[in-house]
Formats: sequence, C-alpha cells, structure tokens
Amino acid sequence: MDFKKVKGDGPERISVEMLDPVLGPGAAAAAVAPITVTPPGLQCQAELFLGPDENTKVASSGLVAFTSTGVAQSVSFPVTMPSPGGAAYHVYLDVFADGYLIVAYIATEDVVIPSGEVGPIVWT
Repeated sequence: MDFKKVKGDGPERISVEMLDPVLGPGAAAAAVAPITVTPPGLQCQAELFLGPDENTKVASSGLVAFTSTGVAQSVSFPVTMPSPGGAAYHVYLDVFADGYLIVAYIATEDVVIPSGEVGPIVWT
C-alpha cells in the first residue's frame, strides 16, 4: 500500500507494493504500516480508517498507541471491514505525537468490499 502525504513533515511517500486488497464484508483484518516519528521517546498515537473521504469514517482501527523510536517501526491497525459490501474505500492514516497531528496520509490503493447476489435459478 502506498501512502501519499497530505500534510505534515513526514516522508513524501511510504511504499509497500500491493494490489487493492479485497476483503469480505464484516471481515476482521489488520493493516501494518511502517511509521517513523522523531525524536525517540514521544508518546504517539495513529489511526487508520476507511471512508469515501477524510471526513467520513466508515471503519476505523481507533487510536493505536506507541512510543516513538526515531526509526521506522511497524504499527498494526486492526479494522473490521464495513458491511454490507459493494464499495471501495480510501485508506487514511493520521499520526499524532503528544496529541498533535503531525502527518496525515491517504493510500494510493483502495480497500474493496465486494458483494454479490444470485437471482432465481431456472432449470430448462
């Protein structure tokens, strides 16, 4: 998943090559993102959320707490996928240090929640 910076002093892009993830409605999954916050020792929180825009959170990891190390560290974000399916959602990641929003990212891929329907089966 590629993340593009929309504000803050973080790196221009954090890249992990992958296709748009396809997850079932209501499925539990965890996204893992490498996050670097400097200096080390700061109390940090981050939230990964899905939505059609950054103001509409359809699913969220909630705030995940961690302590900055000054180097990239893998932070896991558990999310239950929206239900029902039939939509693709943008992925957003906000990182806070000591309560201040320091970087806000949007993924370049979307999470796809498929849906389907089968009509009456007719035998001929």
